[in-house]
Amino acid sequence: MSGSVEAPSTDDRLLSWYVQLVRRHVGRGPYLDYGCGSGALLRRLAGLGPASGLAVGVDPDAVRAAAPGCPVHESDDELPTDGFRSLVAIDVLDTVPADAVPRILLTWRRVVAPGGRLLVAVADPAGRGRALTGSEWWAARPGHSLRPHEDWSRLLTASGFTVVREGSDGLWRGPYGKVPALLDTRRAPALAQRGAGRLFLNPGEGERSVFILTHDPR
Repeated sequence: MSGSVEAPSTDDRLLSWYVQLVRRHVGRGPYLDYGCGSGALLRRLAGLGPASGLAVGVDPDAVRAAAPGCPVHESDDELPTDGFRSLVAIDVLDTVPADAVPRILLTWRRVVAPGGRLLVAVADPAGRGRALTGSEWWAARPGHSLRPHEDWSRLLTASGFTVVREGSDGLWRGPYGKVPALLDTRRAPALAQRGAGRLFLNPGEGERSVFILTHDPR
């Protein structure tokens, strides 16, 4: 596994938005931050409080300093079966080789308890963000498993997950053209969505596809 929430495309405000989505749509832990990287998001999940459940990370290259006190595993094999009610994976599935994706999805089905929920975000190569930036798009890197939103939706469903909610993170990066990012009104819907802590932008309207899933115990 490679890729993590601390990719250059992610900032602190976006991490806070993901945590708000966890509160609103995913629910209580125990949480697994799959691809936890330095632990910036893991620390925020742990900060939801003891009543929300333990927060655990997994990443072969994890740096534990950002999330002191949180267990961090280096291998999927160390994760307990049905050990988590909630899983968060940001910039993971789209940053690994294509042949690694099925194995990761099988791991998620093993470690997330039936009926548990997942928050998954992946770069959207068919989204408006890429259309506006073209060859300068941040996620266009060799070896990444880039797929459009509908392809991910079909794959996740076929892998035993039910899509509860889906959308986009919006145009929050920029610059999109010659307009400075701070003056670009195209970023306003994304900023409003983040401020509200909700997911209301449609798939394809931004940089990433965002999925809320439930583990179907079929």
